[in-house]
Amino acid sequence: MRIAGVVLAGGASRRMGETKALIDVDGTAMADRVLDVLRAVGGDPVVLVGGDADELATLSAPVVPDMYPGEGPVGGVLSALEHLASLDAVDAALILPCDLCDVTTDTLWPLVEAASGDGHSRVWVAATDRMEPMCALWSLAARGVVRDQFVAGQRALHRVIAELPHTTVTVEARALRNVNRPEDLSPPESDR
Repeated sequence: MRIAGVVLAGGASRRMGETKALIDVDGTAMADRVLDVLRAVGGDPVVLVGGDADELATLSAPVVPDMYPGEGPVGGVLSALEHLASLDAVDAALILPCDLCDVTTDTLWPLVEAASGDGHSRVWVAATDRMEPMCALWSLAARGVVRDQFVAGQRALHRVIAELPHTTVTVEARALRNVNRPEDLSPPESDR
């Protein structure tokens, strides 16, 4: 399976007060941390979806416009799938938000492995004690259902996934800690 890596970077970052994708975490922009992990699990190409292309120009991947700005992650996922389908170079997209600064290859390999040889599922989604729809591997074959759900007004990613054959893959919860506010940049209490 040929896999692309996608980082969603179009959020407003209201709670953070600045563009999350560019926030420095241990010397690397948060989005670049995620892009590096996507490359390490075989994502090729890797792209950012959404956000201001000029502002994000310092990051290590090209910016693909969000075709549906302000419509949330379902619009971002659909934009990614539409863009990648036009390239005819990949079969699936590993799509994550820019604010998963603790994600590792150990988090993502189980999703890639679950998809290998699975001709039934259209989405392989990370799960902790619940489904984590913002960390998922999407088959490009899911594009029609995602588009139909989006046009019908669905903006909840977990509900879109529920309409598709999907597999949940258990991953470590700490790796999916997302950073929404400045205080989230501090390591969790258990790591101090």
